[in-house]
Amino acid sequence: MKSIYRKFTFHYTFLLVAIGFVLTGHFLNLVIFTSIIIFHELGHVSASLLFKYDIEKITIYPYGGLTKLKTFINTDISKDLLVAVAGVIFQVIYFLIITFFFEMGLLRAYSYNLFKMYHQSTLIFNLLPIIPLDGSKIVNLILSKYFSFNLANKITIVISLISLIFVLKFEIFDINYSTILIISILMKNIYRSYEELDYIYNKFMLERYLYKFNYPRIKIIKNKNKMYKNREHFFLWNNKIIPERDYLRFFYKND
Repeated sequence: MKSIYRKFTFHYTFLLVAIGFVLTGHFLNLVIFTSIIIFHELGHVSASLLFKYDIEKITIYPYGGLTKLKTFINTDISKDLLVAVAGVIFQVIYFLIITFFFEMGLLRAYSYNLFKMYHQSTLIFNLLPIIPLDGSKIVNLILSKYFSFNLANKITIVISLISLIFVLKFEIFDINYSTILIISILMKNIYRSYEELDYIYNKFMLERYLYKFNYPRIKIIKNKNKMYKNREHFFLWNNKIIPERDYLRFFYKND
């Protein structure tokens, strides 16, 4: 676990917000807020280690954390879902522990109320279906069960944009310099996801060509852009049924 701690990094935007907390005399707020984020990310880290996913780095942002994994795109949807919700599970456990300390008289009411406020706000915020928040990952993985990989990613981007517009229009969160910074980061991530759609899909297909993945479900398709994340495919091509890897082998040799 010591090597994992070395992979924690603080994004410069988090440092800007942290400086704001300190300069305005809200150091306790900063400590509580940061501890919630770190404990949340430890949930993602623990689930990733459970499934032997390689962790590249954990970045702490002003809205939460982001655990970046070095793994295949073609991983099991059920495992990925558990990794996505593990942060929420750990955060709730952390809240229950703090609540126990408060009820035992080991924590002041002021500190507990601060903790409760940040816990609720970060939990709700992280579950919003906006890229790269946990909510968007959960939505994307659920969509991937019923739609092709490419379509699931496109729908996720549309949902992210609609959700972000909804948050801005109805001013769900107080508008201040921290909120503006967070909204800017979210907009940047949504745009980056849109720009990388083709790259991600090409990587998805290349993995399927280079490595053997075993899936219990089979689907017959006509177009390589209709491939699903957790299914084995057979292609209807020139009135013949061709196995997925044979089709991809022809595709890459003639690309």
